[in-house]
Amino acid sequence: MPAVEAHDKVFFVRLDDAASIDALSRRMAYVLTYGMGSKATLTVSSIEDTHMVLCLQRAVTDLCGNVIEPQEFSVSLMGDCDPDFVMLVAGMLLIGGVSVETLSKFVF
Repeated sequence: MPAVEAHDKVFFVRLDDAASIDALSRRMAYVLTYGMGSKATLTVSSIEDTHMVLCLQRAVTDLCGNVIEPQEFSVSLMGDCDPDFVMLVAGMLLIGGVSVETLSKFVF
């Protein structure tokens, strides 16, 4: 797992954006993917009326150097919400150092 500090930027890219993923990988960038698929770093396990369960499918390092182990966590929903939006925001918060426990208190 590459350390965030080794890169100037962190990139969140939709899993289906193969061209961006390929270009960033060649630059040795810190790339995290999100989307509905088994290869995404962050994906959705389930969606209910009131909550969404997200799955971090591999260990990542946050901006403070802490390793976040693979795990599932739930966030609350307030009506219709775009899963891509939830995954992107949740992923940015996790990498920014917000704990899963705190993130689980967010309502989207």
